Amino acid sequence: MINRRNTDILDLIVLIAIVIFIFELFFAGSGLLFIILICAAGIYYGKKKIDKNTGKLLFWGGILFLGITIISTNTFKFILLSAIVYIFLKWYRSKKNPVDHRPVFTAVRDDEQTVKQDILFTNKWFGQQKTNSSSYEWQDVNIQVGIGDSIIDLNNTVLPQGEAVIFIRNIIGNIQVIVPYEMELSVHHSTFFGSADILDHSETNTWNKVIHLQTKGYAASKQRVKIHTSMLIGKIEVKRG
Repeated sequence: MINRRNTDILDLIVLIAIVIFIFELFFAGSGLLFIILICAAGIYYGKKKIDKNTGKLLFWGGILFLGITIISTNTFKFILLSAIVYIFLKWYRSKKNPVDHRPVFTAVRDDEQTVKQDILFTNKWFGQQKTNSSSYEWQDVNIQVGIGDSIIDLNNTVLPQGEAVIFIRNIIGNIQVIVPYEMELSVHHSTFFGSADILDHSETNTWNKVIHLQTKGYAASKQRVKIHTSMLIGKIEVKRG
């Protein structure tokens, strides 16, 4: 089971790193954006002519200088320091509360097989993803999105008994979830800057905000939807339809 506290800490580290990088990119005046664009152009044109020596030089030179540039940023230093502190804290907690690692032997079924399941959405850097306008088979959603929108309409599928899960991490973009009228739901949303329209709850121009809402009958319902979202900039909309 995923430790929710650890997930929240990692989300916070990612959000802070993104803010630091955006500040360095546009406001620090170090020419970082110009250098990244030059390196990206070298990688792009080098890849198109990778069969020639000039192309190889542009491609690998662009990657080398891009790597050196990233390593020299405050963002990279923050991530490295955060990783060291995080690993140290995990080590310290493991020493303080040791876990019994003695092997537990369980019976193994000779006929057991795993089956790869279809997925609705995938991790995507750019662009919009949405569920089919016609009927589709439900699968829990767990994705990371760069810049783009995610639209999920639950009216065109049959949700399983128990809990259906939607888990989306987004940098910039909007998330829209359309839920059937009879469905109970819980929404846990974290944003650096944006707005939220969740059923009868509305907030605009929110800064570094966490919102947790759920319908009254959620805990007792045998069929329900849990929505976990986090984003740097954007809007979440959860509505009945």
